[in-house]
Amino acid sequence: MTGGLRVPVALLRRRDAAPRVVRATAVLDGLRIGNVGVDGDEVVLDFEVGASGTDIVASGTVDVDWTGECRRCLEPVNGHLRAEVREVFRAEDPLWPGEGDAGDTYPLESDAGELLVDLEVVARDAVLLALPISPLCGEDCSGPDPERFPAVSEEVAEPGDGAVEPERDPRWAALDVLREPGDDG
Repeated sequence: MTGGLRVPVALLRRRDAAPRVVRATAVLDGLRIGNVGVDGDEVVLDFEVGASGTDIVASGTVDVDWTGECRRCLEPVNGHLRAEVREVFRAEDPLWPGEGDAGDTYPLESDAGELLVDLEVVARDAVLLALPISPLCGEDCSGPDPERFPAVSEEVAEPGDGAVEPERDPRWAALDVLREPGDDG
C-alpha cells in the first residue's frame, strides 16, 4: 500500500475545509493487461479530493507510459495514457451492511479508527480499464510478412475464374480438420 495515496476523511469533512490536492508519482506493481504493461509500474496522479455531503469525491487524472507488442507484426509499441477519473467514496451503513449502491462507489477504509480514502485502488482501476488490449504500431501495419500473408486481400478469387489464390498461412493448417467435406474456402 502506498501511504501517500491514502487521504484522511476527517480533514475533508470540516466546515471550512477546502478540497485536498494530491499530486504524486507512485509505483503500483502488476499494472498489465495481456502483453501491455505500464513502464516501470510508475503512475502519476493529479487528484482533488473533497467532501460532498457524507460522500467523498476524488476527481483528476492518472498518467502512465505503456509498452506492448503490435497485434499484427509483434514489434514493440509504446504510448502514453491519460485517464480522467471522478469517483465517489462512501462509508458502509452500519445498520445495513452490504446494502445500498456499493457497486457504484468505493468503500472508505478504516485504519486504527480513522476513515481513509485510498486513491491507489482508483488509480489501478482507471489504468487497467484504459490500457489498450491489442495495440497496433500503426494503422498501416501489414503484419509480419505482408508479401506472403497479406492482412488485407486486394481481390477475392472466385473458383474457376483463373485468379491465383494467395498462399495460405501454414499456421492455420491445424484448423483444416474442422472444415466440412466440400468446403473449399
